[in-house]
Amino acid sequence: MKKLLANVGAVLAFGLLTLVSCTEDIAEQDHYKVPDWLKGNAYEVLQSEGNHSIFLKGIELSGFKPVVEGQSLTTVIAPNDDAFNTFLQQKGYSSIEQMNEKDPEYLKRLITYHLMYFAYDWDKMVNFRPNEGDGATTEEKEYNAGIYYKHRTHSQKAVEDVRVKLSPAAVNDTLIKLYHYESYVPVLSNKFFETKGIDAKYNYEYFYPGTTWGKNDGANGAFNIANGAVLDKENVITDNGYLYHVDHVIEPVGTVYDQLANNPKYSEFLKLYDSYSVYETAAEETRRSLGYDVYVHRFDGLPSIAMEWPVEDSRAFAILESNGYNVFAPSNAAMQNFFATYWKPGCGYNSINDLDPLILQYFIMQSFADESRICFPEEIKKGKVLTVFGTEININPDEVTDRVICENGAFYGMDKMDAPAIFSSVVGPAFNDVAYINYLYTLDGSDQILSLASNQTKFVTLIPSNKQYEQSEPQMRLFTTLSGRELQEYSADAGDFVNMGSSAMKNIVNIHTAQNISKLPESGQAVITTNQAFNYWFVKDGKITTNALFNNLLEPTYKDDPFSSFTPLKYDGQDWDNGAAYTYDHESVFKAVSGDGLGHKLAVCNDKNYEYYMFAQLLNLAGLIDTKTSTLSISLVPTECKHFVCFIPSNEAITKALADIPGCNGLTVTDGVLSGKVSTTNKPKLATWLRQYFVNDQMNSLTAYPYEGSECNGKFYNVDGDLMTIDTSNGVRISNDNGSAVASKKYYQLPFAFPDGCFQLMEDIIK
Repeated sequence: MKKLLANVGAVLAFGLLTLVSCTEDIAEQDHYKVPDWLKGNAYEVLQSEGNHSIFLKGIELSGFKPVVEGQSLTTVIAPNDDAFNTFLQQKGYSSIEQMNEKDPEYLKRLITYHLMYFAYDWDKMVNFRPNEGDGATTEEKEYNAGIYYKHRTHSQKAVEDVRVKLSPAAVNDTLIKLYHYESYVPVLSNKFFETKGIDAKYNYEYFYPGTTWGKNDGANGAFNIANGAVLDKENVITDNGYLYHVDHVIEPVGTVYDQLANNPKYSEFLKLYDSYSVYETAAEETRRSLGYDVYVHRFDGLPSIAMEWPVEDSRAFAILESNGYNVFAPSNAAMQNFFATYWKPGCGYNSINDLDPLILQYFIMQSFADESRICFPEEIKKGKVLTVFGTEININPDEVTDRVICENGAFYGMDKMDAPAIFSSVVGPAFNDVAYINYLYTLDGSDQILSLASNQTKFVTLIPSNKQYEQSEPQMRLFTTLSGRELQEYSADAGDFVNMGSSAMKNIVNIHTAQNISKLPESGQAVITTNQAFNYWFVKDGKITTNALFNNLLEPTYKDDPFSSFTPLKYDGQDWDNGAAYTYDHESVFKAVSGDGLGHKLAVCNDKNYEYYMFAQLLNLAGLIDTKTSTLSISLVPTECKHFVCFIPSNEAITKALADIPGCNGLTVTDGVLSGKVSTTNKPKLATWLRQYFVNDQMNSLTAYPYEGSECNGKFYNVDGDLMTIDTSNGVRISNDNGSAVASKKYYQLPFAFPDGCFQLMEDIIK
């Protein structure tokens, strides 16, 4: 640095003076003259100014005078005597000597919080560039300008001997040495707020109401150091670094965890948080420097707000200088009020302590912002701050009681809280009532819960009860083990319950979810696409079923009603924030359609009682069924196809029009049974007639099956490459040059949908 070179120059100048004549005062010559800006080391400069005696005494008492007057590059933040006297009075001390006598460890932390590592000139305080350094281009300086907002100080808590459980599952306490890294002090500049696109004065003074923003708004930008307004207009250069004068003593406020631990009003939230505590050995670099093992305090699955550093690598400047947690912590009163409001009598939870561990985990997780940098009230009001679940932080910053920018993030302490977005979304009933706890574990295991809490779209969810899980086939249950609770399903192969996989849970959630609708119709008929592709809810006259259950109507022995009544689940008498939720009274949990598929059903059908019997027999007679594999011919459904649609004339329609079907002149129907043979000459004719009823996704874009109002509407190619029209604007009708046919009203013109395809039963044929 040029100041150190100047110091060397001054020493050389002094040496030269001893070698020349006394009458020749070479030190007065410009070439050898000591620069005016070289004022001595930081200690000497403050001493010469005469109004920092308390701070200087504190430096001496804490043992850091050698640092302040030494050769190590240092940035000193200096409060004057007036500021220090005010601070001491607030703390109940008559002098800094008394503070040292009563709490020397605190005095050391306080004084060293004003001593930064390295030398930061004005530009670096406004817009530090940890990656590019002094060689940053103009363009590079504008990228994330000011975001590297905190700098390492010499302030550090002493190693503590503590007895802790090393993990939440630990039974016994262990005596460890708990290590704390050196503190970082926040330096908030106008560039920082410009990059965030928010007002500097409002957002700074929100956290520091006793300090004025902008006192040092010079040509190179303004900045304040924590709660200290910088009084200089430019940096003061010393022999060993830089010096900045501030109007407040800057008190080390500790970590976000310290804010919780030091304020009894947040003890309930802290207790929840501490239930995730784990203690791990510190980085090897740290242990090597100390010469013995030490531990750091982390949290299993939660942000490690007890650690001063977000990472333990002292060389990771960009992360250390910019990253900070954001914690929105409810007070004990806020938590109790929220519990009483959200969990009503009869829900199965009588107190916070009764809540399932998974509910508590989501409750605490929603208290963190999904942001690696500290956020400010203006950003919250604009809806820019999201939880880790992707939902908006739904608090009013003006109602926040305790607000602190800590060494490792921002703390928002609230005496009032509304239901977090995830609890007030359409998955809310799973949190709200113990009767639906199995479904909450299904949501969690499916990784769908975050998307369903989003307010970017509307959802309707069906919420199955624990009883429905237990009555399902195979049976499902929530099982408690030493490591936690697990959703299990009975496996006939294993002869026991096994853990459900995430894909199985995802299928259950998807069949219980529809989006871009706000509620279920209470009258009339509707087909609703679920989040499980090609699976549907059929709603009719205030009842609901799935296509998987509706398909049972095809079975000759099925006499039940596949439709079930549904009942809205409300929150405080209202729908949920992003849609509506319902329970339904089917005996078991709705599941996605499964089985061998439509192609197989058509290939093996030989029972006249099935509605598609005649059509299946014609397919076989036309040579369109591979009898060896019990599948449809690849000319109908190529192996590359994933889905196909078939329009099947009913048995009655085929019987009535048999004589008009090409190639069928040798066939008869007696008592509903088709008999006779199709000649070799007639097979191609019959096959061509049958193929016109098939549409597959190799030749068309099939995003939905046909039903009234479906997207499967317009011109489509059948498997012979001929255009046909599918009209779903009013019921379901198909047509080509040879005529048209309409879907049977017997089944409400609803599709029978299977994993590989669907069919509509038609009242008549196309000739």
